[in-house]
Amino acid sequence: MKLRNKIFITFTSLVLILLITVGIAVHKTFKSSSNKEVVKRTENSIIQLGYNLDLMMEDASRSTLSILYNRDLINILREYDSDSTTIYKKAIHIKTLSLFLSSVTFNKDQVYGIHIFTENGQVFSNLGDSLLTDNFQLEEQEWFQKVKKQKGGWITYFDKSPNYYIKSNGEFLSYIRLLRDPSDQGELGVIRIDFSPSYLEEITAQFNNEYWQILTSDNEPLIGNQNSADFSDCQTNYSWVQEESSGDRYICVTNTSKKTGMKIVNFISEDSLYKEVEEFDRFLLLLLGICILISLPISYYMANYLLKPFDILKNKILLFQSKSQSANDSLDEISELGVAYDGMLSEIEYLVEKVYEINQRNAEAEFKALQSQMDPHFLFNTLESINMKAIQHDQFEISDMIVELGKLLRFRLRNEEQEIPLQEEIIFTKTYINIMKNRLEDNLEVYWEVDERVLDYPVPKYIIQPLIENAIHHGYIDHTNALKIYINIKGNQNSLNISVRDNGVGIRDERLASIKKALTEGVSIMDNETWQKKSSSSIALVNINNRLQLIYGRNSRLEITSLPGKGTNVYIEINR
Repeated sequence: MKLRNKIFITFTSLVLILLITVGIAVHKTFKSSSNKEVVKRTENSIIQLGYNLDLMMEDASRSTLSILYNRDLINILREYDSDSTTIYKKAIHIKTLSLFLSSVTFNKDQVYGIHIFTENGQVFSNLGDSLLTDNFQLEEQEWFQKVKKQKGGWITYFDKSPNYYIKSNGEFLSYIRLLRDPSDQGELGVIRIDFSPSYLEEITAQFNNEYWQILTSDNEPLIGNQNSADFSDCQTNYSWVQEESSGDRYICVTNTSKKTGMKIVNFISEDSLYKEVEEFDRFLLLLLGICILISLPISYYMANYLLKPFDILKNKILLFQSKSQSANDSLDEISELGVAYDGMLSEIEYLVEKVYEINQRNAEAEFKALQSQMDPHFLFNTLESINMKAIQHDQFEISDMIVELGKLLRFRLRNEEQEIPLQEEIIFTKTYINIMKNRLEDNLEVYWEVDERVLDYPVPKYIIQPLIENAIHHGYIDHTNALKIYINIKGNQNSLNISVRDNGVGIRDERLASIKKALTEGVSIMDNETWQKKSSSSIALVNINNRLQLIYGRNSRLEITSLPGKGTNVYIEINR
C-alpha cells in the first residue's frame, strides 16, 4: 500500500474516532442534563401545586372555624339539632347564614360553594336554596362517617357527584369539618367547602399530559389523571415504578405537604423522559454523518499536503544524484533520503563546532558576571567576620544589629522583582525598625495591625519602610516624648489599604502644600534642585507615588495629612 493511502486511512480513522468519542460524550452529557431538567421542572411544578393547595386548605380551615366564634350563628344551629322539631328553615336564619357564608367566600375564586348541614338534615349555603335539596340525610353519607372519625378535625374528600345538588354540577374536591358546640362539644352539624373545578384545572394545567395524583395523608386518592400504575408504590422521590400490564416504566416525583399531609405524585414515563434525548440523538447522528463526509476530502487533501514536501525533496535528491552521477536507480525513496542524511551529518558536525565556540564565549561572559558578584559577596563575608568578633566579645546587641543590617542589604540587592508579597515587605520593614530601636530604645514604639488575609497581596518594593524612615527622621526631632508609629494594613482580594501614622512634630502648612503639589506633579518637580533641598524628606513620598502610578495608574493613590505638633498620616490605596 502506498504511503499516501496509508496517511489517508489513518487521518480518516482518527477523525472518525474523535467524532464518535465526542458524540458519545455529548450524548451522555445531554441525556443526564435533560433528564435532570425534566425531573427538576416537574418537581418545581409539584412544589408550586402543593403550595397552592396548602393556601387553599389554610383558607378553608379559617373559614370553617370562623362560624364557631359567632354566638348568634351557634344559637341558630342549636335549633336544628337531631332532637329539634323544626321541620322548615326560618327565613331569618336563611338570611343570616347566607350572608355569613357569602362573606366568607367573597372574592375567593377557589371556592364554588360553602354549605352547612345541620343535624336534622337542613342545608344552608351561599348558593341559595334553589340549587340544593332540603331534608338531607347526613348519616347516610360516606364522607360524613369519615369526618366524624376526626372528632372535630377536617378531611379532604373527592366527590364525583354530590347528591345534595339538585342538578349534577360535576366532580368536586371538598374540605369538610364537623362543627361542635364550643360550650358542651355537642355536634351541631357539618360545614363543607366545595372547591371550584375550574380553579383546580387552572392550578393543575401543567400536568395535563402526564400521570399525576393528589392523595390524602392516608394515601387515599383525591384527584388526578391516573393510569393503571399504582400511585401508592411511589414511596420515595425519584424512584422507578413499572406498570404490570404493559411493562412501561415511570420515574416517580413526589412531594408531601408538611402542613396538610397531602401528597402529590407525578409519574413521568420513560418514553417522554427520553423523548428529547432521542431527538437530539437523531440530530447528533446527522451532524456526525455530515462531519464524516466533510472529513473525507479534508483527509485526502491533508495526505497530499503532507507528502508534497517529501515528493519535492525526493525529486531534488534525484536531480542532484543525476548531476553528480551518484544516483542509484535501485534505491527506494527512503534510501535516497539516506544519501541526503549523510550530507546532513556533515552539516551537523560543522554546526556542533560552531555551537561549541558560542558556548565558550558564553562561559567567559558568565565568568565575568560571577566576578561582578564578588563585591556584595565580599561585603557579606566582612559583615559575618565583624559579627563573629562582636559575639566573641559578648557584644550581642552589636551582633544583632549586624545581622539585621545583613538582612537589609540582601533585600536591597534583590533588584529583579518589581513586586513582592506584602509579607516580605513587612519583614523588611520590621528588620529596619529593629535596627532603629537599638538606637532609639524606648523612644520608639511601633504598633502593627495587619489583616492576615492580605499577606500574599503583591506590592511594590520599598513601599512601607521609607514611610517609617520619614516618620523617624523628620517626626522625632524634639527628643522629649517617645515617637509612636501606628501601621494599619487591611483589604481584600481586590484592594489594599495601608496607613502609617505617627505622633511626631507634624508638617507646617506651607511645606505640606509643597509636598502635595509634588505628589500631584510627579517627577517633573523632582528636577528642581532647590525644591529637593528644601523638601528632601518628601523625595521618598514622591518616589513611592511615582512607582504606584507607573504600575497601577489610576487604580492607586497616595494621600498625606498632617497637623503641626500632632503628627502625620500617610495613606496608600491599591486596587486591582
